[in-house]
Amino acid sequence: MTAEKFSDYLKDELPYPLTHVLIQEMREGLHISQCFLVKQKTQRSTRNGEPYLELVLADRSGTIPARAWAEATQRYASQFDEGDFVFVEGSTETYRNSLQLIVKSIRRLESYEHESGKIPGFDPALLVPTSAHDIDEMWEALKGLIRSIEPEPLRRLTDNLIEENKQAFRKYPAAIQYHHAYLGGLLEHTLEVARGVGRFAEDFPDLDRGLAVAGAILHDIGKVRELENPIAPHHSFSGQLIGHLLLGRDMVREAAAKLPWPDARLPELLGHIIISHHGALEFGAAIVPKTPEAIAVYHFDNLSAKLNMIRLHIEKDSEQGDFTDWHKLLGRKFFKGKLSEG
Repeated sequence: MTAEKFSDYLKDELPYPLTHVLIQEMREGLHISQCFLVKQKTQRSTRNGEPYLELVLADRSGTIPARAWAEATQRYASQFDEGDFVFVEGSTETYRNSLQLIVKSIRRLESYEHESGKIPGFDPALLVPTSAHDIDEMWEALKGLIRSIEPEPLRRLTDNLIEENKQAFRKYPAAIQYHHAYLGGLLEHTLEVARGVGRFAEDFPDLDRGLAVAGAILHDIGKVRELENPIAPHHSFSGQLIGHLLLGRDMVREAAAKLPWPDARLPELLGHIIISHHGALEFGAAIVPKTPEAIAVYHFDNLSAKLNMIRLHIEKDSEQGDFTDWHKLLGRKFFKGKLSEG
């Protein structure tokens, strides 16, 4: 089924009486008349100088690129912004092996409802991509890992930073795009990395488990300052100029200054994990990892991100056979077939 009641898809959640084609179920040649969240909006020009809009639209099942050509751009470009819930009419087509939506009309949901009447029972939150995992359960699991950290000042620093930023840390995505780019994504990604590092450290006693787990939990803490508006995330002023690695290191330094340390080098070792966790200078690291703990966090961070990208790619793929379409960023196709049982 390419179309279904969104209320059926979400079972016991609030009803959405319009027929909604889930983005993950969309195929070429569909007429679309429904609501979306605008995640990105950029106005560009063709080679002939004609204006057009380049958009990324979303519902809870994923995102789809969209284009509004000259006539639609001139008429509707000023009628909505990033982060708005909109009512869109258009059609799907394939371009360079990827599905996109060609927009005929797009209006802020409030404007549509003002002209056409309220959509009974509609909750715009149903359009926001969200982690499939329970936020409270992930939060408690993360807090459990924090309680296992030693020595005590390192545990207090980690807990203080997480608690001080609790609201943002539970809600923010881990990235604007590519991996864990949905509400709760930062918490989900952090828990994956911290769990992986913690389990690995149990088999490698030369690894300082407390330092490694603290680094894993705080490696992306700077994103609560780097990003704004978790529903339609974009970089803050500091995020553009400084980035989450150095913002996170600064947050650790601020928190560390309030605590006594048995060894003054410990906060610096924690800061090193944060500024080196991208692994290489060409990938945005401020310095390459120089400790076993920093190397461990880098590899589990990279693994969590890559596996999430692969999972989402497979879920959205519509290719026939055992392999997906080409993944542009990872530069390959992925096996998606099912193995025979027995």
